[in-house]
Parts: sequence; C-alpha cells; structure tokens
Amino acid sequence: MNKLNKHNRVDIYSKKQRWKQILLMAAILIGMGSLWYTNRLVSQIEDTERHKMELWAEAERNVVSADLESELAFSFSVIESNTHIPVILTDSERRILGNKNLDSTRLDDSTYLYRQLEHAREENDSLVINLGAGEYQLLFYRDSIVLRKLIFFPYVQLGVIILFILVSYIAFSISRQAEQNEVWTGLTKEAAHQLGTPISSLIGWMELLRESGLDPSIIVEMQKDTIRLEKITDRFSKIGSKPTLVEADLSAILAESLEYMKTRGPKSIEYLLDLPSKPIIHKLNITLFEWVIENLCKNATDAIKEKGRIIVHAVETEESVIVDLEDTGTGIAKSKFRTIFKPGYTTKKRGWGLGLSLSKRIIESYHNGKIYVLSSDPFDSTILRIIMKKSASQSLDTSL
Repeated sequence: MNKLNKHNRVDIYSKKQRWKQILLMAAILIGMGSLWYTNRLVSQIEDTERHKMELWAEAERNVVSADLESELAFSFSVIESNTHIPVILTDSERRILGNKNLDSTRLDDSTYLYRQLEHAREENDSLVINLGAGEYQLLFYRDSIVLRKLIFFPYVQLGVIILFILVSYIAFSISRQAEQNEVWTGLTKEAAHQLGTPISSLIGWMELLRESGLDPSIIVEMQKDTIRLEKITDRFSKIGSKPTLVEADLSAILAESLEYMKTRGPKSIEYLLDLPSKPIIHKLNITLFEWVIENLCKNATDAIKEKGRIIVHAVETEESVIVDLEDTGTGIAKSKFRTIFKPGYTTKKRGWGLGLSLSKRIIESYHNGKIYVLSSDPFDSTILRIIMKKSASQSLDTSL
C-alpha cells in the first residue's frame, strides 16, 4: 500500500509537470503560428506593393513617350493613385528628380531626401524606367507605413503572449503557495494542539512511575523522549508565526543535532563534524534550525544503503555563514537538484515529501538564506549547502 501511495504521489507530481510543459508548448506554437501567418501576409503585401511600383514605373515611362491624350491621362491617374508608398525618382546617376509620399515638411532638406533614398535602396530593389535612346531613370520605393508596422506586429504579439503567460504563471504560483501556506499552517498548529494533551499525560505518568520505585535510568530515558516530543510540538506551533531570532552558537547547535542523530541512527553510519576552532555566532531560530539539520540528516541516512558517513561542515565568511551536509549515499540526479525541494516529491516508500520543502521554507523565509544541492556523485559524495546572510534579521518573510 505504501509503495502504491509513493507511486501515486510521484505520478501526480509528474502529471503537473507535464501539464505545465504542454501549456508552455501550446503557447509557443500559437506564437510561432501567428509569426508564420503574419510573415506570410507581409510577403503577400510586399509582392502587391512591388507590382504597384512596376505599374507606377510603367506609367512614368508612358508619360514621357505617350502620343495620345487618353494614354497620358491614364498614366497620370496611375501615378496619382499611389497615396501611401514613399517613392523617389532619380536619373541614371541617382540624382533625385522627384518624390512622392515623403514628409512634406522636410522636402527642402537634401540630407533627408538622400537618407530616404538609402533606406529605399536597402529595403527594395530599384525599378528601371527605360526612356529610349539609351536613357533611363531609376524608381526607388520604401515599404509603406502599414507594411512596416505589420512586420513588427508578430513580434509585439509574441511578446504580449509571453508576458501574459509569465504573469499568469506568477499569479498561479503565488495563489498556490498561499494556499499551501494556509494548509500547512493549519495542519501544523492542529498537530501541535493534538500532541499537547498526550505529552502532558506522559509527564504525569512518569511522576507516578518515579514514585513507584521504577529504575531511575528508565525514567531518565523516558524523560528525554518526552522532552523531545515537547520540542517537536514547539516546532509545529511556530509554523506560520513571526520568527524570533536570537544570537546563538551555530557550532554547538550542529554538534548537538548530530549527536542526537548519532544515538538514533544506524550504527553502520559514521557521523562527523568539521567545524572552525572558534564558535560561529549567528542569529537563528534555534528550534526551527535544528529541525532543518535533522531533516537533512534523516534524508542523508535514508540515502545510505549500508555503510557510509555523514559529515557536517561549517565556515564563517565576512558576509555569511555556510553549512554543508555531505553524505556517501546513492546521490541525486542533476535533473532533480531543484525538484527534491518541491512539496510532495519523494522517492521513499513512506513519507509525504515535505521534509526538504519545509527545510527550504525555514531557511529562505525565516533565516534570509538559501539551501540547494551543491554537488552529487552517486555513492561518493552528495553535498547540500545552506548559506545564511549575516543580516538575516533585517528582512524576513513570515509566511512559511
């Protein structure tokens, strides 16, 4: 049954990822389809404008060689019908003879006219107007304003689509995260409330057992476990509340957490500490930070199949405190470096896949830090890194 639940959770997570990919691909295809169609439309308009300019050139030639008044009138009507395509007429030496549909306020500026001529040469091939007797004129034209706007339209449209997808994704992510926060906060506070009553009862039963003359060493061990339960309850009660950060000895906290895991973990695993000679003082929420270290150690323990070791390194720099947890387990695929911190992702037969996700939230939201997979080489060394800035108390998000 546990195996089935594990596969169901992984399958649900995979389906969500596939749907995101499908929606992204659909948006890209829509954008590319729009781009292709618009470019095809632009090409058709360019051909139409080219055809119009060929008629215009023919009309210019007819104006020079026309014999009949009707032919002349027709040629002038063709020339006058062009009201939107910028045109420049030059002689064979490319001296400007005339123009049409340019900026009427700048026609006296020769620099402007020849700049427009260069633009026209770059945009379209010139048309030759054969005047006979070896003489000819050249007709240059630019793309119409409508065509120029249409060329850029698909890119604008694609940008709008991408922006819409981005805004929608951010809104969806924020909404989903807010919903998760509410569920997690409610769940943890209810768990803390439910644990409170049996813990109080256990404390009372221990007092009775102490009075009954039970072996004191047994009472001491029971008391340790009861204190542990109280600490777990305190952790759950802090979720969703404003964190209290205090100056604490990080080295001592790491040593204590690793010692606890050592007494509760398999004897085949070696637990080691690599700490600087002097204490590392940093502002922490001790209860929650201990929870993070224990979560990382438990995951490392699960990743070690038989014999292995877990090493906790810590170092202090001018700007931050760095904690590395190294294990010799099965390793993490590079494609899963980020995935393992997502809620619901797990490769275990048991578990909800919330430990690393919760650890990430505690470090990022409460301690102004980051947690990520630094490196992973299967059965050799996997390192998870925590970096916390020394200004952790200045900028906090309380929505765990």
